[in-house]
Amino acid sequence: MPTPPRADIPDRIVQVDELFFSTTDRRGVITGANTVFGDLSHYTRAELIGAPHNIVRHPEMPGGAFAIMWDRLLAGHPMVAYVKNLASDGSSYWVFATITPLGDGFLSVRGAPCRQDLWAAARGVYDEVLPLERNAREAGLSKAGAARVGAEALVARLAPLGFSDYGEFLRYVLPAEIEARAALTRLSTERPDLTGGIGALHGAAHALGVELSSLLVRLDAYLDLADNLRSASQDVVTTLAGLSAATATASRASSTVAADAPVLARTASAMSVLAEDLRAQIQALARRLDDVHVRVMELRFRIGLARLHDDMVTSFALEVHAGQAPPEALAYIPQLCRALEDGTENVSASLTGTSAELRDAADQVIVAEARLHEFQHLLATWRLLVTRYGMSSQLGPHVGPIDDQLRAGSDQLTSLRNLARQCLAEAQPYDTARLRVPVARVAQASDDLRR
Repeated sequence: MPTPPRADIPDRIVQVDELFFSTTDRRGVITGANTVFGDLSHYTRAELIGAPHNIVRHPEMPGGAFAIMWDRLLAGHPMVAYVKNLASDGSSYWVFATITPLGDGFLSVRGAPCRQDLWAAARGVYDEVLPLERNAREAGLSKAGAARVGAEALVARLAPLGFSDYGEFLRYVLPAEIEARAALTRLSTERPDLTGGIGALHGAAHALGVELSSLLVRLDAYLDLADNLRSASQDVVTTLAGLSAATATASRASSTVAADAPVLARTASAMSVLAEDLRAQIQALARRLDDVHVRVMELRFRIGLARLHDDMVTSFALEVHAGQAPPEALAYIPQLCRALEDGTENVSASLTGTSAELRDAADQVIVAEARLHEFQHLLATWRLLVTRYGMSSQLGPHVGPIDDQLRAGSDQLTSLRNLARQCLAEAQPYDTARLRVPVARVAQASDDLRR
């Protein structure tokens, strides 16, 4: 029978260095856990192994959060959430939880919430969603049906916080939590006092953590570049829409004198087509940069997840070193290493692709600027033809609007080109050995430790 919460026991505070993990099968039955999980949940290892993971589910957690979780996990995607858990003595404790598909089951790594603002926002959303689920149950919906109501309500309440869906929320919140943890935790510090197998494992994990942290800094620069390019390209699209409209009007006016000045009409038509092509090209670039933004955010998420798994390896190594973990717990190290290997392989491939996307976007900007110069040449030719054919009175009024839009577009494209060159300089191909080598060292050290 589930343990009821006890209001007379204050919430337990998870310390920033109290990372803990559990593994489950695809049904959510616990197959492994470290000592910290038992200490916080007040369950013995024997009570946890073989029990459903919802043994620690708190009744104040909305079912919608778990509905989203299972949707993501069964589709092969990681999950992140702030979760209130219930210990066997009736006490409660909040964690920042990550769950990752791993082989035939799942790996969950949890720790203290470190971004108080995001944690408070999540708690506020839960407080609003929980009554809706209870009302749905009272109206006759099943538990699963009420959870669906909660899931929809939860996502809807993320919108005012600036997140269009749950995926956008988790892509933001995980790196934010990792950065906040890094400023507070002692796990990321070197430990020259550790020797032997534990020292080798800790040293390898530390080296990997340093590289992952540097990648997050690199990705922050990528994100700034991609967002600045996107904003600048959207401004250019607006200006080029005006240029396209002005040249279309000039082309229609020029077509009225086609019988007397056919070359003038053809030049105006070519100018109009080129202006519209330019607008469409930059508009497509803006849409592509929307996709790059999502890719960079997803990559930051994956790096954050790998960093958390790396910290979990470090934490577990220290747990073993302190004699707090039973001998059989060493069997979990390969699972942690496998999650780390899977995560860093994903990061390596995604980083390579994202760097290429940014460079391709930069190349498109440079091509667009060259085409704008082509437009300027056509405009100069059209102006000369207007004068040569004595059409200034009919067509002269169209020159000013084109000039105004062209001037603004040229200045904006120059700014866009400067950003593009910055992209080409910074979005260089990544040497994936910088991740693979320390990951291999972690795996080797873990193998040596278990022998």
